[in-house]
Amino acid sequence: MDGTVLHTMHHHWAAWKRVTKENDLEFSLDRLKALAGKPSYEIFAILCKEQNRVNINLKAVVTRKTELYCELAIETETIGIVMDIAKQAKQQGLPIAIATGGNKKSVMAALEAAQLLEFFDAIVTADDITPGNGKPHPETFSRAAQAINVAPEWCVGYEDAELGMQAIEAAGFLAAINVTKLEGYPHIHE
Repeated sequence: MDGTVLHTMHHHWAAWKRVTKENDLEFSLDRLKALAGKPSYEIFAILCKEQNRVNINLKAVVTRKTELYCELAIETETIGIVMDIAKQAKQQGLPIAIATGGNKKSVMAALEAAQLLEFFDAIVTADDITPGNGKPHPETFSRAAQAINVAPEWCVGYEDAELGMQAIEAAGFLAAINVTKLEGYPHIHE
């Protein structure tokens, strides 16, 4: 969803910068892009392990990051090129699901801000999968296919991150489309 359907990665980046600074963790935009698609809890766990930080309350920092993001997500725009594809599919009667590494609270806030909460037939978040099975594990996409009652081999997945592309392929989808390669895609910068 983030960076694929909604132009929210800059909101996530702002929240990540603030919360990692508050916790004396180093985190770059390139690193965020490399980990994009993983649930926040997993990203924080990776950062803490890499930086030998054992005294950080992961639940508290994830909550703080989510709160910061939700404040920013009030101003959320769609990614036009992707929503055009989604609207055409919807007009043809094709079911559409969100398969995201975001947590339910931040996902619902962003979709509501973009007035898209009712657009999708199913929404699968990090809260709906087995803990530890974030992207590139295929569970998020497999559950999304199951939720719209379509066999994975008949699904097309759209993603903005490498881990998500790997997850789509591992789920056995018909195709994996990297939306960052579409003309008109809004890339984020430092």
